[in-house]
Amino acid sequence: MGQETHYDCLIIGAGISGLDAAYHVKEYCSWASYAILERRANLGGTWDFFKYPGIRSDSDMYTFGFSWKIWKSAKPIAPAEDILAYLKEAAEEQGITKNIHFNTDISAAAWDSSDNLWHLTTALGKQYSCSVLFGCSGYYSYENPYEPTFPGQEDFPG
Repeated sequence: MGQETHYDCLIIGAGISGLDAAYHVKEYCSWASYAILERRANLGGTWDFFKYPGIRSDSDMYTFGFSWKIWKSAKPIAPAEDILAYLKEAAEEQGITKNIHFNTDISAAAWDSSDNLWHLTTALGKQYSCSVLFGCSGYYSYENPYEPTFPGQEDFPG
């Protein structure tokens, strides 16, 4: 195994859940070193990735947003651009952005009971280890998206 970069805690994904996990590690375990490993070039997950017209939250942002950063917009059912701006602002205000490793695609994560650590490898071969691993990568497969089929689909104009 090559040289590993070790953190007390690693968080996979810089979407809303990953940012929230980072805040809680920083706030309640300030002694712990942490990093967020984000596959893409930007934070925000869903709110950065999807760009179709009219994308917005399906839950009000007063309850969907962070407990530590109150949603102040007059639009509780918010468009994606507003949510993404909120996430970026929250991460910057809390000093989380500096701990995000962008363009870091995790290809393997394995627990090793002999040293009680998680060992992670990126698609480019970089290696990390940690004692605590948060999986905050969401549920959408960018490589193999689900595409439903339905009768008459070939005739549907859009």
